[in-house]
Amino acid sequence: MNKKMTLPQTAVITLFSIIMILAIFNVPGLSILSIGVSALFVVIAALSDSKGIFMSFIMVILGLVFFIDPVYIFDICLNFVIPGIIIGIITRNVLNYTDNNKFNPIFMGTIAFILGLIANYLISKYVFNINMLEEFTSVMKVQLSTQISAIQESVSTLASVPNITEESLIQTVLNIMPLILFSRAIILAILTYFLAIFTLKKIRKSNLKEALKEIKFSRFYLPGNAVLTSFILYILIMLLEILKVPLYTDLILVNLELIFYILFLIQGVSVAIFFAKKWLKSGQIIKFIVGIIAIFLLGVMGISILGMVDSIFDFRKVKSCELT
Repeated sequence: MNKKMTLPQTAVITLFSIIMILAIFNVPGLSILSIGVSALFVVIAALSDSKGIFMSFIMVILGLVFFIDPVYIFDICLNFVIPGIIIGIITRNVLNYTDNNKFNPIFMGTIAFILGLIANYLISKYVFNINMLEEFTSVMKVQLSTQISAIQESVSTLASVPNITEESLIQTVLNIMPLILFSRAIILAILTYFLAIFTLKKIRKSNLKEALKEIKFSRFYLPGNAVLTSFILYILIMLLEILKVPLYTDLILVNLELIFYILFLIQGVSVAIFFAKKWLKSGQIIKFIVGIIAIFLLGVMGISILGMVDSIFDFRKVKSCELT
């Protein structure tokens, strides 16, 4: 990779990110731009050294402390800035060819987004005396109460089912909270990483463009042997249940199954995009049409199964290409 970004260049990008954060704070409808903030810090961390990253982080803190509430500063830093920096540091290894799996930033970024949200919850609760979970459930309860009442008035059979209450639905949501956290985190990680890659590709550096040209969503794959990992975890949880270990094994199993379902679904979508682009480029229209029909017939479950099978057989030969 070419020489690192200079400190003045880092300062300019950081200043732009501060402007974006202030815009988001003052116009809540622009909250989608938070992903852009993460992506900018991916760029900064990928092309800067430790001094540049530290300077950028301090600039954000000092640039925001006089304009917005400290609670929001913690929120934006823990949920977007720090995960972006972590993804960027790992992306630097990809650009330097020291990391064979070009999608490791996504997996580590997923963990960073999850930990950032947990840290934000703990700090909000114990430092600022704000219970985010209680606020979430109270808002959800109000919305569900209105919707359930409307449904019960229009569907008489539902009114006779006493178990459908706000509390039961909220408990169901809380039971799958690990799935919700994971889904949020991996979606943010994917969007942040590929937005940052798109930005990096616009930077006119020869070696940089060469390192980035193979980073495409159509080549995405799960690390290691995901099928074997899911099977081992399933066996371990079943063993815990047989041994009657006092854990919520049923809930763990449900969340685990759904998480792997989402992972294989993401890989299945990337496989479908890969072959769709390949067939269109080579003029194999019949194969493309058959593939589209198969997707519509098999649905989401079929795509997830496709991703699971691809993780075993590597239809696209992307793993073997990474190792060469």
